[in-house]
Amino acid sequence: MLTIDQKETILRKSGVAVPEFPSGHPRSKARDPDASDSLAPSGKRSASESRRAAIEQWAATIDALYVEYVARRAAKSLRDAEDARQLSMLRLAGERSDT
Repeated sequence: MLTIDQKETILRKSGVAVPEFPSGHPRSKARDPDASDSLAPSGKRSASESRRAAIEQWAATIDALYVEYVARRAAKSLRDAEDARQLSMLRLAGERSDT
């Protein structure tokens, strides 16, 4: 099973617009070295909870985008397979009419 990070990377590489990771988290610093360290002190529970909610919302968005991406790829695969099947049938019919 893929992690959220792996899904995000796949989406970005395929050109899907992906929301940035929520700011104010150590992970966002790793992605943006110029970001300021705006972490709330550990005593501020509501800030921590809102940060956690923002991260969960971001992860849910990435999951939804990934499901859409996979569904689009599967649909394209099916269309391509059907096109190939129809082309093969036409070629076979053409060969039979030539004989």
